[in-house]
Amino acid sequence: MKWFLRIFFTLVLLAGWVGLGLLYVDFTLGSPKRTEPVQLKIPPQTSLEGIGRILEEKGLIRKSTFFRYYVIWKNKTNLRAGNYEIAPGETLDQMLTRFAEGKENTVRINVIPGFTAYDIADRLTKNGLDGQGFLKALNNKPPKFAFEKSIPKHPQRPYKLEGYLYPDTYYFPKKEKPENIVNAMLERFNEQLVELDIERELREKSPLSGKEMTLDQLVTVASLIQREGQVASEKPIIAGVIYNRLNKNKKLQVDATIVFMYRMKGQKIKTVLERMYYEKHPYSTYAITGLPPGPISTPTKVELEAALYPQKHRYLFYVTRDDGSNLHYFAETDQGHRANLQKRERNRKSAQANSQ
Repeated sequence: MKWFLRIFFTLVLLAGWVGLGLLYVDFTLGSPKRTEPVQLKIPPQTSLEGIGRILEEKGLIRKSTFFRYYVIWKNKTNLRAGNYEIAPGETLDQMLTRFAEGKENTVRINVIPGFTAYDIADRLTKNGLDGQGFLKALNNKPPKFAFEKSIPKHPQRPYKLEGYLYPDTYYFPKKEKPENIVNAMLERFNEQLVELDIERELREKSPLSGKEMTLDQLVTVASLIQREGQVASEKPIIAGVIYNRLNKNKKLQVDATIVFMYRMKGQKIKTVLERMYYEKHPYSTYAITGLPPGPISTPTKVELEAALYPQKHRYLFYVTRDDGSNLHYFAETDQGHRANLQKRERNRKSAQANSQ
């Protein structure tokens, strides 16, 4: 009888410990109370342990210690990479079902370098987001980042935050607010601002000869470089040409500003015709001296660095070679520039002859 009682109480004790263990496992795999959706990205080829750590870091489970074993027990080991928005009341089992089926519930928006605010708005609209609300937010949303407060208000500038919408691939909820979309892009710009320490660099040494340079002016120059140069190694050289012309008070004569001018009018053009040079407009660098009222595209880190550290030289002109290399000819004088124009014309004729 005594042996029976000992075995009985031992089994009861073991059952108690097992129960406590299961409660602990359940507790660790439970999620603290959430009131807001959580954005979650599972990169390709992430292990079960890696997914568990992501869920823990995002506060979707308390501990990832037993996550792998739980997934194996549930027979849901084939979890798919993707971008997911986790609702406040979504349980771990519901998450696993969605991950296993790969049911992403976010919208992928790819902001390409050189995009304008108009281009981004068009892409948002095509993907079911509020493109027009996005454009309005560029001028109306409350500042979130310190650099926003330094951006000047210009009556002829269509969108205050043009140029600061950093190129990247973004994932947004299907009903994301325009303000949140803008802030996500500004956050990526702010990361570059901090990484390059742009504001300190500008305080210590301005690329403009004998003049202070603002962040907005730098971003404007970077946007010109982005639209004018396609080869990374040439961008500091193009930056040097822009600064040389600014320092000599020469008109920039950048064709990309003409393209932007027409985009402001609702027209998309690919070829700039000579007659367009004579139209007076605040964004036409053939009509004005100095920089336009604001950026004309979304520059990347490469263009920001080129604008911050231009190559020093005496070039005042550049022209595309039109030989398939995407490179330019550079010149210091009008005579040299005219010679380069002739070279380009020969390249064009050669390309036409070879295509026949």
